Amino acid sequence: MLQLRIENKKLRAQITDLEKKIMTLVGMVDIESSGGAEKKNVLNDLLINLINSTNDQLNIITPRIDSFYAKELKRAVERGIPVLLITNDRSDIPKSYMPIYDDLKLTQGISVINNPNVKFLLVFNTDQAVYAGGSLDKEELSKSILIVTKIQEKTKLRMIAEIFSLMLPTFMRK
Repeated sequence: MLQLRIENKKLRAQITDLEKKIMTLVGMVDIESSGGAEKKNVLNDLLINLINSTNDQLNIITPRIDSFYAKELKRAVERGIPVLLITNDRSDIPKSYMPIYDDLKLTQGISVINNPNVKFLLVFNTDQAVYAGGSLDKEELSKSILIVTKIQEKTKLRMIAEIFSLMLPTFMRK
């Protein structure tokens, strides 16, 4: 009987420990919708907060970028934050976005890498990632109804960094 009580206490302690671990993970990956009448700027707000709260390096994958987000990235660079931007080849973006692309390409502190396979939006740093469809275009994001995934779990962020690295040219991979 004493043996069973001891085992029961051990199992309760393990269950409590497991519950604590699960509770720390809750909220580390969040999925919500953005767009439509009620949630028009959810994704834009998340992205602006992520860009402005970055303290080390900002990594971005997007098919194209508009002037609003280009200004936000330049502000980040002015704060000393390096930006690594993976985007489509210049020839694959619409003509109206080409001057923005050219300007970003010439901006000190922003590294623009071309990859013709960019079909999604991912913005991340060491603390958080935001993933969705679409491009880094304020108007497009406010009009579109998208599924937004916000990730704060460190192991998932490392996995995202590895995937990001695979999109870089081989000489830039870590």
